[in-house]
Order: sequence, then C-alpha cells, then structure tokens
Amino acid sequence: MISSLLALALAATTAQASDTTRAAREAFAACLRGYVDSSLESGATAEAFAAAYPQQCAAQESALREAVIRREISARMSRSDAEEAASMEVEDSRLNFSEYFAMSMPPTEAAAAPTETAEAPTEAATTPPPE
Repeated sequence: MISSLLALALAATTAQASDTTRAAREAFAACLRGYVDSSLESGATAEAFAAAYPQQCAAQESALREAVIRREISARMSRSDAEEAASMEVEDSRLNFSEYFAMSMPPTEAAAAPTETAEAPTEAATTPPPE
C-alpha cells in the first residue's frame, strides 16, 4: 500500500517537472489576464481593446513560443511543426482572453433595451384551431 502511494507521488512529481512550458504559459496567461482586467476596469471599448490587444504581452508571448518550440523539437517534431504548435497555443490563449473580455463587457444599451416595435399577434396566432 505504501509503495503504491510512493509510486503515485513519484509519478506526479515527474510529470510536473517535465512540463517545460508551464512557467512561460502561466506568465503569458497572467499578462493577458492583467491587460483584460485593466481594460474592463477602465471601460475600454471593444474597438479600442481589439486595436491594442495584439501588441500586449509580446515578451511573454515570445518566451512561450520558444518554450513550446524547444519542447516539441526535443520530442523529435520538425521545426515547422513545432512553430505551428507554438502559434496554435499562443492563438488559443489570446482567443480565450479576448472572449473573456467580450463576455465581461456590459451589454450595450441598444441590446439591453426592449424593442418598442413589437408586432401585434396575427389573427391566426390568436384564433384557436377548428375542431
């Protein structure tokens, strides 16, 4: 029993130690989260956010790209495939945080206001069907 617990603990420690991209991924996510949160707090418009967002966290993005490329090449992936994997990981992170920004924005007044030109129900909709 004790030996199986030790084996599980050792396996978990090995798995954590072998994740060479974790620190870079977490730094990139923290930077993006910080930018999104500050944009929300300052009341940035969707247009202003979209214009400035691609330039944010460039150093962290570069570090993540390099870490992913090193990991993939060490797993015998070609350089072009490793670069594609890094690009996909960066794009996924950016997409997740841009969606977080979009979902966290307050609804616009136009979308929140009820429509005043609601059509009256037609006679067919209000008349019960014949028996």
